[in-house]
Formats: sequence, structure tokens, C-alpha cells
Amino acid sequence: MENRIFDASATADPGSDPYPSGVASLRSGVLSARQVIFFVIAAAAPLGFSVGAIPLAIGRGGIGTAGILLVCGAILAVFSVGYVAMARHIRKVGGLYLFVTEGMGRPLGLGTAFLAVMTYAFASIGSIGAFAIFAQHTAHSLLHWNTPWELWALLAVAAMALVGLLGVDLNARVLGIVVTCEIILLLVFALAVTLSGGAQGLSAAAFSPHEVFGNNLGPMMAIAITAFAGFEATVLFAEEVRDGHRTIRRATYGAISVMMVLYAFICWAVVQSFGDAGAVEQANSDPTNMFFTATQNFIGLWAAQALSVVVVTSWFAAILAFHNAAARYLFALGRDRVLPPTLGSVQQRTGSPWVASAGLSVFTLVVVSVFAIAGLDPYLDLFVIGTTPAVVALPVLTCLASVAVFAYFLRDRRGLPAWQVWFCPLLAAAALAFVAWLIVNQLPLFTGRSGMVNVVLALVVPAAVLCGCARALWLRQRQPDTYERLAP
Repeated sequence: MENRIFDASATADPGSDPYPSGVASLRSGVLSARQVIFFVIAAAAPLGFSVGAIPLAIGRGGIGTAGILLVCGAILAVFSVGYVAMARHIRKVGGLYLFVTEGMGRPLGLGTAFLAVMTYAFASIGSIGAFAIFAQHTAHSLLHWNTPWELWALLAVAAMALVGLLGVDLNARVLGIVVTCEIILLLVFALAVTLSGGAQGLSAAAFSPHEVFGNNLGPMMAIAITAFAGFEATVLFAEEVRDGHRTIRRATYGAISVMMVLYAFICWAVVQSFGDAGAVEQANSDPTNMFFTATQNFIGLWAAQALSVVVVTSWFAAILAFHNAAARYLFALGRDRVLPPTLGSVQQRTGSPWVASAGLSVFTLVVVSVFAIAGLDPYLDLFVIGTTPAVVALPVLTCLASVAVFAYFLRDRRGLPAWQVWFCPLLAAAALAFVAWLIVNQLPLFTGRSGMVNVVLALVVPAAVLCGCARALWLRQRQPDTYERLAP
């Protein structure tokens, strides 16, 4: 029986391959903690999120969005305490799929895997809508080109398919350049606003309890949690990093810290650029231009134009990072023969999971084509509605992993303190369950729709989990050998 537990302290050769001879493995030793952080932050699209989502959160929930971003970061930091502790005992690719399998059994583990694939695939596909609309507007404003959004969507799919087939180290370099440009531009904007004193003087009201925990907490939480989308995917690159546990630990804490501080600072800065009351009014009246207007007012037209270009690259970076995460989940499921084994194939020259990546690209092309043929809106339909299941699933996935970490260490603490492997996972699970309930309870405020559409979008999450559980039970009955290999 194949052993999935990797204990570095008990293994003479930490670099040995945990898979049997002849089973495909990803390239090892090619990623540093910094490069993994680039993948994770790119998935969250710092500039794309700031320009496209922060104004929406301010308009729906208020200026307390800045404080909510810190709250979400703190919750995920607590979750990461147990998450990182358990990560050192799991070396195979699979992410939360293996965490839940180890902690709560194979059926729920596969349910989590199916949910993760759905989450990252929907996030990648939906982000193409945002990319297309911003690219269309940028081409018109800078080049005076009148182009259909469908053209930009198809270009995004083609570029995603090409880059996704290349080596993970090249992916990291591409994302690294994009993310660096995003962060520099965001910090220049925030510092310009801060040093100038804002529109009406600097205020800390955005971090006050009254603003943070005021009305419409659900939409603010829904949007804020997406700011950290993909942070837990650090473990998906466990086979490809240079120093397994140490690199994953640094990447996880580093990604959360950078995103939490950066987003809160940027959100606070855009509020200061209009004033506390003016920011809410601007976010409601003209949310898509809120950052562009503020940037032009405090830096200049050239900066607003640069912002419009980098927003487009930011969304492409998000598309690529989500695509990479979904492809690696499919790769893990294919290699474990839960899904067709061909999905577990690796391109020998680049070391990429090329079949899984190509399959996702084809599926993305089909979905985008359906939206285009139906004449649907790229932002309100493809992006907002398309990513809603992923928004609901993110806290659910992390909550399941928290419970799994607790259950795993409940059997054996492995010499670790109880606060690290019992208290923190339970605290994080309770907080994340509350976040998920808030999002679902106020989903109409997020989607802008009413009626059954919100029910259907929310039900996609349990449906994905149930499909995975059903597949596990089928394997237990029909293919017991494959079922047994899912975990020791």
C-alpha cells in the first residue's frame, strides 16, 4: 500500500520520490518561497481586485472594508498555524484534497477535491470576463480601438493555454514580473494619497469597530475573502519547491502577510482620496472608475493610463494562477486514478501537467464561447455570476481543512503543542463557518440578483462535494485497490 505521509524527521532522504517507480512526478527543486508567493498573490490579482472589487465592497458595505481585510487576514493566519504544521507530513500534490482525506477520510477528501477543482476552474473562467472588459476599455481609451470583448476573451484563453503548458518556473517568472509591477503601482498611489493628506485630511475611521462590523457585513466578507483567494495553494507546489516544509511555511505566512497589509493600506488610501463620506458616494455612483479618478487626481493622467494597462495584466495573472491551481488538482486526481489516468501525465521537457492544463483550456473555451454566443455581459454575467460559486466555496474549503487538521492531530499530536494543532484549527473553523454563512445569507447583495439564481449558485458548492463523495463510494465498491491508494 502506497504511503502518503511524509515525515521529514523520519526520512533519511528528504528529496526521495514518494511515488512508486514509473509514476509521473513534477519537477522538483525549481521554486523558491518567493516564487510560490508570486503564484499565490497573482491568483488574488492585487491590482485587478483593488480596482474591480474594493469599490464594490465600499459601496455595498462601507469604508470598513479596510478593516474587514485585516480581519479576514487574521482568520486565515490562525488557520495557517495548524495548516503549516500538517503540511510537513503530506508531500504529494493534492492540497486541501489530501488534508481532508488524511483528517476525515477518503469520501469527504474526494468531495473536497472536486470542490477545489470547481472553485479554481470557475475562478479562472470568471476572471476572463473581467480581463476582457478591462482590456476592451483600455484599448478604446488609449488606442481608440473599438474591439468586441469576445476578442479579448479568446486571446486570454489562448495565452492561458500556451503559458499553462510551459514549465512552472517560467510561469513563476511571468507572474513575478506582473505582480511586482502591480504592487509598485499600488504603493505609489497609496503613498501619494497619504503624503498629500488625502481629500479631507487623513482619518482612521475605516478601521473603527463601528465601520468594520456595521451593516452589510456579508458582502464585505464575500469580497474581502476573495482578496486571499488561492493562498492555501502553496502546498500544491510541494513537489516543485527547493526545501519542502521550510519553503511552504515561508510562502504561506508571507503571502497572507503581504496581501493583508497591502490590501488594507490600498483600501484605506482610496477612501482617503475621496474622504470617508465621499468614498461611499463615489463607490456607488462610479465604482469602475474610482481608482482611475483618484490616481489621476493625486498623481496625474500618465499614472491613470499606466494603471489601466497593468489592470489588464493583473487579471491575466489571476487567470493563469487559478488555471495552474486547478490543473494541479486534476493532475493529482488523475495520478491517483480517481479521474482518467491521462490527466496525471507530465510533459517531460517542461515538467508541466500538460493534459490537465490542456483539458481545462478546452473547457474554458467552451464556456466562454457559450457566454459570447448567448450575448451575455462579460462583467455582470461571466465574472460576477461565474465566480459566485467560487466565492462561496473559498471559506467552505478552508473550514473543511481546519476541521481536518484538528481531526488529524487529535489522533496523534506528533509532539506539537495543543494550541497549535487543536485550538487554532478549531477557532479558524468556527470563524470560517460564520463567514460562509454570512456570504450565503446576504448573497443577493453580492450578485445583484434575486430569486432562485442565488439558491442555484450556492447549491453548486454542496453538489460538488456530494459528487466527490459519491465517486469515492463508487471506487470503494468497484475499484477497492484504487480507493485504498487514496490514503494510507
